[in-house]
Amino acid sequence: MNRMLSIGAAGLVVLIAGAACSADEVFPVVHNEAIAVRVLDGKNGKPQPHAHVLLVAGYDRRDLRLAMWREEAVTDAAGEVHLSGALRNLPLLRVEIIKRHACAPDASDAAASVERIRRDGLSGANRCGAYAAADTPGVFTIFVKAANTAKQDRPAKVPVSAKP
Repeated sequence: MNRMLSIGAAGLVVLIAGAACSADEVFPVVHNEAIAVRVLDGKNGKPQPHAHVLLVAGYDRRDLRLAMWREEAVTDAAGEVHLSGALRNLPLLRVEIIKRHACAPDASDAAASVERIRRDGLSGANRCGAYAAADTPGVFTIFVKAANTAKQDRPAKVPVSAKP
């Protein structure tokens, strides 16, 4: 009788310990839907090609702070970067645009829910202008100040010689 009671108590302890330990585990889920980060000019909404983008993903804010999963990419002609399979399967995403000023305050610390981006789409704040992008499922829109294109628009100065 004592032996059965001891075995039952030990089994109960093992079950309770197993239930308590598994409550904190996060099981990764594989998603095949593509997720894009779109970089737009905050004033007029034009895509920003060739912008360097830093993508950091993780399970919690600590992972984002430590940059556990990190990738750098360059936007294409449409101003978009597509997340790799590793990043789109993690729950949180932080996007930084390198060498450009973001139109959202504290954009480098903001974390976005990848599930929300996948389901509804998401747009960052735009304090550079009045342009607002429509949220599209699977697209995270970031607004930045446009690169200085005034130098490219001006004709090059050609030195004029005094005597031909």
